[in-house]
This record gives sequence, C-alpha cells and structure tokens, in this order.
Amino acid sequence: MKVLFQIRPDYLQNPAGDTVQIVSTGRALKAIGVDVALSTDPNVLLADYDLVHIFNLTRIKETYMYFLNAQKQKKKIVVSPIYWNPGTFLHRQEAKPQDLASWKFTQPMRARVVRECDLLLPNSHLEIDNLSGDFPEHAPCEVIPNGFPDRFIGIGPEALHQRFPTLPQDFVLCVARISPRKNQLPLAKACKELNLPLVLAGPVNDRPYFNLIRSFDHVIYLGTLQGEILASAYAAAKIHALPSWFETPGLSSLEAAACGTVVLSTDQGSPREYFQDMAVYVRPEADGILRQGLEAALSASPLPLMQHVHANYPWSKVAQLTLEAYASMV
Repeated sequence: MKVLFQIRPDYLQNPAGDTVQIVSTGRALKAIGVDVALSTDPNVLLADYDLVHIFNLTRIKETYMYFLNAQKQKKKIVVSPIYWNPGTFLHRQEAKPQDLASWKFTQPMRARVVRECDLLLPNSHLEIDNLSGDFPEHAPCEVIPNGFPDRFIGIGPEALHQRFPTLPQDFVLCVARISPRKNQLPLAKACKELNLPLVLAGPVNDRPYFNLIRSFDHVIYLGTLQGEILASAYAAAKIHALPSWFETPGLSSLEAAACGTVVLSTDQGSPREYFQDMAVYVRPEADGILRQGLEAALSASPLPLMQHVHANYPWSKVAQLTLEAYASMV
C-alpha cells in the first residue's frame, strides 16, 4: 500500500502536536511495511498513491487545498482532524475578536472536508462527539488514538541531569509550545505559590507571553527537547503539567505517563478518555484550581497510569490500527 501524507508546510519549522502525530504515525507505518510519502504541495500528482491522508482541520487553508486536489484526482481521502472547538479559548477575556471571527469564517471549509472525505480518524470518541456537534453531517469515523514512542520505555533521568547539572532534583515539567492556549502563565503562578521549580520545554510561539513567564525566578527554560533527552526529562520530573484550554489528549501528557511521571492535565478535550481516573485534572479558567491540582499530584502515584499507557498507546499499536482503517476502504 502506498499512502501520501499531507500537512501544513511549516510543520517542522513551527512544530506542534500535529507534527508529532504525522511524523510518528509515518515512522510506525513504515516499520510494518507501508510505503508512506509526504508532500506539502497542494497540486501534487496522486496517480501513484492508493489514498491521501491529510492531518489537521484547525489550519484549514492548506488542508482544504489538499482536499480539493485529492477530490479532483478522484483519490480516497482520509483525514485526521485533531479537532476541538476552541470557543471557550477564543471567548476568554484577553482574546482577540478577530481570532473568533476568523474561526467562524473558515468553518464552512471544515464542514465540507468533514462531510465529503471518505474516512475521519479522530483521536477519541469524545472528539467524534465534538465534531458531530459542529458538523452533524460527516464521513464515517474510526477512532485512532495518539501514542508515545515505544523506545521511551525504561529511559531514566540520568541523561537530563548530565546535560543540565544545575537542575533541581524535584520540579514540575511542562512540555508544550509556549503560548496562551497552553496556559503556562497560571501554571507558573501556581508553582510559585507552592515553591515548586517549573521547567519548560518546547518552541516559543508567543514571545511576549514567554517573557511574562520568564519573569518568574523559579522558571527554567530548556528549549526544545527531542528523543532520549526528552524522555529523560519526563522521567526526572515530579509532575508533568499541561493545563491547556483543551487537548486531544495532549501528546506530552501521554509521553510523560509512559515515562513514569504523574500527569496533571486539563479537563477540556479528550484527556479523560485516555487517562480515566489515573491523572489529576484541572479546569483552565478556574481560579485556584491549579494550586489544588499540583498539591494533589504531589501525593499521587504514577504507576497505574504508566502501566495503562504502556498497554494501550505505543505508536507501534497505533500504526496497526491505522493500517486496518486504511484496509477497510481501499
């Protein structure tokens, strides 16, 4: 089987969860014999491919162009929507009105893709519910969860402390792009109240927001971490905190759980479907709830969630499910 992946052109220069999902899915599919190619060309010729798999409905402009090209060439179209309606985030007090207007203006394009593609691969049943609420007419859905790298299992904290020898032994970690949607500023304030060092890792998407966070003297920024050193950071952390405005379910939360770290997660999106009662949940807009969540996480055990994630969410298993979904339509 030969599959073409398509995603926004800046997926490597501006990495986010869709970057991890497309790269990890492609790597795991290749390992089981699927011929996977990737193109960001909206006019690419598709004669050699059995199907086109497009990632990300949020950045709809590129997705819509890929969809139209595949439809014109009469190819089967699979879409990983990675979708959650951002209404609560876009209505928050400090939000820009033009962001909400832009979202509403582009919804008809999302509606057409969701309705006319051949198969949707949401990351959870909760994501299906969210999609159905916004787009009652949609293609068939097959849940394909997100995953964690199989190789992360068993990696310890030693590599992180060797590279960053001045890091404290106990700290809260947040691996995410630095942006208001990920909600790191309230996290920094809550950690300050509890005298907990906060370590951040990830690309900076919003420089003024980053500067506000860095004004706290207990915040340490490590840049973007990948591979073994990232797994080592998870293993070294006391808590991994991702109090975002929504997640589906938060790849770094999955990865942290796999590395044996207590997970504090937003309750918005699909995290509960993945982590059940084995994580600590917070509501992003609620005052004081982050501090309470951190206090609860300090006394929680990471072992039940680690075992659950190991059993259900390695990328190798996700690839098998993805291949089965492809086979159902080719």
